[in-house]
Amino acid sequence: MTTSILQIGAIDWTPEITAPLDWHYTSIFDLPTFLATQKDPYILEQTYVVLTDDVLESSLLSSQIQEWPAFRVIYFATQIAPEFQTILNERRAFAISETTPESVSKRILTDLYGGQQGFSTRFSETQFLPTVPSGIHFSRMGRFLARFDGDFGSEWQQIGTLQTLTTDFIANQTNEIWLDYRQTGTAAAALLFIFYRDGDILKQDMIKGDALRRMTQVQAPADYDSYQIIVLGSGKGQLTLHVVHQRRSRHGLGHLLPGGQWQLTSEDEEVLSYFNPGTLPKPLVVNFSGARLHVDGFEMASAFNQLGVPYLLFTDARMQGGAFDVGSPAYEQTVIDIIKRAMAELNLTSQDVILTGYSMGSYPAMYYAGDIKPGALVLAKPIINLGTLTADAEFAHQYNQDWTLDVRRHLTGYVRPNDTEALNQKLWRHISTVDWSTTTVALLTMAQDNYDGDSLPELLDYLDTHHALLTHQVEAGYHNEKIDEMVDFMMTQLTQLRDNRLAEDE
Repeated sequence: MTTSILQIGAIDWTPEITAPLDWHYTSIFDLPTFLATQKDPYILEQTYVVLTDDVLESSLLSSQIQEWPAFRVIYFATQIAPEFQTILNERRAFAISETTPESVSKRILTDLYGGQQGFSTRFSETQFLPTVPSGIHFSRMGRFLARFDGDFGSEWQQIGTLQTLTTDFIANQTNEIWLDYRQTGTAAAALLFIFYRDGDILKQDMIKGDALRRMTQVQAPADYDSYQIIVLGSGKGQLTLHVVHQRRSRHGLGHLLPGGQWQLTSEDEEVLSYFNPGTLPKPLVVNFSGARLHVDGFEMASAFNQLGVPYLLFTDARMQGGAFDVGSPAYEQTVIDIIKRAMAELNLTSQDVILTGYSMGSYPAMYYAGDIKPGALVLAKPIINLGTLTADAEFAHQYNQDWTLDVRRHLTGYVRPNDTEALNQKLWRHISTVDWSTTTVALLTMAQDNYDGDSLPELLDYLDTHHALLTHQVEAGYHNEKIDEMVDFMMTQLTQLRDNRLAEDE
């Protein structure tokens, strides 16, 4: 779909636009007339609004921007009235340095593209080929970790190669890279990206040191035909290598989605979130994504945009499939802090929050109820007991062997049968302080759920015993079936909860 632009400013750029953009123009003075000609004058029909004046102070324009959805306005002005700037900040407008028709168009196409592009390359048997130097001990932890232990020497030396695909990049595309790994002693890791054309090296980019702990940019040459990722080691100690994350760069305008946020905890675990303040005052919907095997991304953004409510999205790419958005105290506190910051910005109470998720996302939606004390939960295809789920070594999530064992290793540090009960109790202990008698719970389950269906009676009994305000819908089928029915159920429940919350203020 072609990106459409509404340019607002004193000078019409349309004659100078050569990029493949559906370009529309109006002056500030004519903006009401322009909007009146639309099918719905209250809807922003274009993908983005570009403000091209050097000075922004019009109350007519700022009041209109205040009514439009967030993350839809682009500007480069530096002389901005304080009240106007406040509205731009509230609507999460994108400030860019480009100021000409050509450069602004290029920035939009390069960095404000539709969709989400991110993937992981893991140190598994299928994706990592080790090259073990003399005197170094190599071992694997499950299928997803590679460990090197010993004295690598003072100079960098190759310890392996990661599998790559030509489609990881396109010509001149920039990806943001970070390595999830652990080290001891003076051991250090590095990644060497080598781009080739007809067997000749075109370009090399090396990432090492602190650059591995942040999103470091690597740009592909225009005419490359293949590339490699060489893994290097130096120093003395242990290197435990987990995954290389790559996401197409938006050059400062967001991660995965425009406006998406990426941060590392104090223990170097990533937390990916996306907060949209919506166009309505409440409720705040907090959604946790389901398991994603091959690509990274947030879920449900389009559906929540239609609701108009403020929403906060989380997605978990730490494991191949995800780790249920829980973990160490530092990780969980980071998630809680992000939710509470959104609540504070919107001036909302816990009763104005709805936690939601399906499949893997249902677990953190229930779990963080123990911290947020939300007014409602909307859950589908729940996964309840992580111990029971991860005890099944034969469980294959979309051909992802050992996913459950990797989750168990990540959450407990081990793969031991006697950790099952402790993992099961993680949820029940955490939600024990929730007043379920004041909490609305909308729940969709599958009659033949083959993931964690055996735990469902325990959840239903718990909600009944604690007098939760439960709506329960059962669909025939297995866990991965009835997707349309699931989405319809969740959106119907969220719409009803939204309307009820708004009616309370009338």
